[in-house]
Amino acid sequence: MKPLRGRQRELDLIAAAMDSARRGDGRLLAVTGGIGSGKTALLRRLPALAEKHGLRVLTAACAPQEQDFPFGVVSQLLDPLPGCRALDPVPGPDRFTELLSFVTEYSAGKPLLVLVDDLQWADPPSLRWLGALAKRLPGLRTTMVVGVREGEPGADAPPVQALTERAGPLLHLPPLPVETVEALVADHLGHPGDPAQIAACHQASGGNPLFLTAALAALAPDEPLPGHALAVPEPRLVVLHERLTVALRTQPAPVRRLARALAVLDEDAGLELAGQLAELDTAGSEEAARSLRRLGLLTDGPAPRFVHPSVREAAEESMTPAEHEDVHLRAAQLLHSGGHPAERAAAQLLAVTSCHEDWTVEVLRSAATAARRRGAPQEAARYLRRALLGSSSSGADRAALLLDLAASERDTDPQAALRHLSQALLLLPTPAERALAAARTPPFLLGSCPPPVIDTVAEVAADLGDPDGLTGVERQAALRLEARLRHIAVAGPGEIGRCAERLRALGGMPPIHTAAERELVTVLLHGATVTQQMAAADVAFQANRVLQHEPAAPSHVHTALPHLSGVLVAAESLEAIGPWLMIARERARRDGAPVPRAVIATELAHLQLARGRLQEARAHAEEALGLGMTEWATLSSMAALVMVTVHSRDTRLARRLLAHHREVADHDFRPSPLQLLRGSVAAVEGDLATALEYILDWGRSAERAEWRNPALVPWRTWAAGLYHRLGRTQQALDLADEEYERAVAWGTPVTMGRAQRVKGAVTAGERGIELLRECAALLEDSVNTMEAARTELLLGRRLLAAGRHAEGEVRLRRARDQALACGVPWIAERASRELADPAGSRTPVAVAALTRSERRVAGLAANGVPNKDIAERLEVSSRAVEKHLTSAYRKLHVAGRAELAAFSLLLPGPADG
Repeated sequence: MKPLRGRQRELDLIAAAMDSARRGDGRLLAVTGGIGSGKTALLRRLPALAEKHGLRVLTAACAPQEQDFPFGVVSQLLDPLPGCRALDPVPGPDRFTELLSFVTEYSAGKPLLVLVDDLQWADPPSLRWLGALAKRLPGLRTTMVVGVREGEPGADAPPVQALTERAGPLLHLPPLPVETVEALVADHLGHPGDPAQIAACHQASGGNPLFLTAALAALAPDEPLPGHALAVPEPRLVVLHERLTVALRTQPAPVRRLARALAVLDEDAGLELAGQLAELDTAGSEEAARSLRRLGLLTDGPAPRFVHPSVREAAEESMTPAEHEDVHLRAAQLLHSGGHPAERAAAQLLAVTSCHEDWTVEVLRSAATAARRRGAPQEAARYLRRALLGSSSSGADRAALLLDLAASERDTDPQAALRHLSQALLLLPTPAERALAAARTPPFLLGSCPPPVIDTVAEVAADLGDPDGLTGVERQAALRLEARLRHIAVAGPGEIGRCAERLRALGGMPPIHTAAERELVTVLLHGATVTQQMAAADVAFQANRVLQHEPAAPSHVHTALPHLSGVLVAAESLEAIGPWLMIARERARRDGAPVPRAVIATELAHLQLARGRLQEARAHAEEALGLGMTEWATLSSMAALVMVTVHSRDTRLARRLLAHHREVADHDFRPSPLQLLRGSVAAVEGDLATALEYILDWGRSAERAEWRNPALVPWRTWAAGLYHRLGRTQQALDLADEEYERAVAWGTPVTMGRAQRVKGAVTAGERGIELLRECAALLEDSVNTMEAARTELLLGRRLLAAGRHAEGEVRLRRARDQALACGVPWIAERASRELADPAGSRTPVAVAALTRSERRVAGLAANGVPNKDIAERLEVSSRAVEKHLTSAYRKLHVAGRAELAAFSLLLPGPADG
């Protein structure tokens, strides 16, 4: 048997009393303590100790359900003795004395230990008999040890008090010291625990053996957990709850009510407030608190605190559902009427199923406001959802709750916010109320609303009239509504083409003094950028004006301002927007709400891509995806993620986007970014024809939706490159020329340089090299290092193929350095490969890697034979020709027919049959 840690003093005193009894000087000892103090564990060690000291043991354990059984405890003690039948017949006065004499005579022959646990539950006749026996002990060879649980109602009964007062000594079991806890941890683990574990166990248990046992059960002997990881295992937790629940149920009603009140209120409530909730006066509250402390359930100190979380849980579980509902509702009312913070009262209302009184809705709305102010939108949403249960099913009051709920959910659950917003707009009774509600709706949410809601917003805007004819709040609402309706138009056909006209109507310096004016100007600038009805320089000037008046705050994601970063990226004006977004990002991270963090991460991904910093752009894109961006991404934000994915050539990221983002229902009128993704995957996998069809499909949709600006998505550039690799040179040149013409009209170096590079790639000979030189010069000081590196790589390869090794190597080294600086490894790898094997020394080996069919097709293509003619000459399908060419390009490390020409002397030509 393991030693009983921390109770050796008590065992020594009892052993001394046993030795005294053997000499004819019996004694009474009382062991007292609250629940879980280890009283019963101590008493269970005494029979073995008595046997060592030569005493016979008589034991009895009292129970509440046996208190009405007369002489039940005496029967447990004496019935095991030979020749004694305590309860047959039922003892009268003579039998009472006879049993005392029997013990006296029996102990004269063999010393006795009379052991009674939980004396507070003994039946009254047995208590009287034990009291009489205690008076005779000084002349008997008998030791009597009784255990009393403090705090139980019976512990204060006069017979029990009389016995404990006669005891000498009275052994009150204190909490275990930290040294004992340390020894118990070592016993449990099989090795000394670390100080953090020991401190955590001592703090979690307060030195109470019952709670310490539960804490130790959380420590695995083989793999000790950190000291703070003391989650009690479920089986142990069930036993703990049962003991505590039984202990509470045996208490008088005032004690039970105070325990439940303390469980319902937070720990800082204080005894006065808990007493009011328990419907006790000051004296009654103090007496009930004393009982709970004696029972070992409350800590010492002025504030009433439970010694362990399990006590709170047991107090809550001891209530019936009706009692639970009543006490939480009364607690909420008490806190509300007492002027306590609204969130304290609202926390009580969250625990009830009905909140139908006006004051409950008022409390919950006030709590939601407080939660939003402290940056806890999810808590605010919980309060408002509960308030909806108590509101009417229709009317302005419910609409106001729905709008508040949507505002709280927009940072964490945009889809839920959209549902509640839609419901609110249809419930508001007056046009003015609908106007104000719609005006504060985030544009990205409104753009996803069902048609009836959009129609309602349009009707509201029409009812308000022209913003230029309004003043004050109505004017601001009208401007915001116009911005939102034009934002919706940007995603499809219709009004988008009129954005530039509306912007020009506002004058050369459109007013941007109010947030509503800045939102409208931002949407108009975006529409003018998409349709390319303004030059980049003019767009950049106006966009930077707006940016100067806007604080860098995470809340900008719920306005039209995310379009501002897209406009400035397209205009290649990145100086101000970069620091602005970084400040907004840090504030969003501090707030922790996922939606602002995801939107800002997407904006930063777009910005870094525009700078050519691909690794940083991918990191921001991954962050946005990790925050759930694909579940509610807008067309613009999704397009930004797609652009990063396409440029990084990351099929894993592309498939992730395709798997989680839903196709918009009307993508015939909206350019679907998913088409670009599918095309990107097909191109990386070598299926150039399929890739081309996807890109062209996107382009057709973009043209229908009036998305004309090549700075946003250079689809013609991509399609021209695919045409070139498929041997369809004229189509490639036509698209490249059109792209370059539009790029020149827009007027930004990167857009023009990208189009120029494609023209140079498609054009063979010296003219192609000259176009690439012009492109490199254009991109040399541009904001996009990646585009410059791509041009240098292509130019270097073309120069090597033309025999201009010195200049070619200079260009390739520049491409490698630029690619490494901006984090584009595939460009750096290709440049390094070319530099390691210049002047064509690799070409015979590379050509030898081709199959016979690939060499034949590549040879004809290198000599300028069109794909259709190759297919006829070799009697194969055009599809087969495309596949053989794609494989040859990959093995020869070339981008298309123009570079393939360098291998013409090593490949079979048209005359080779």
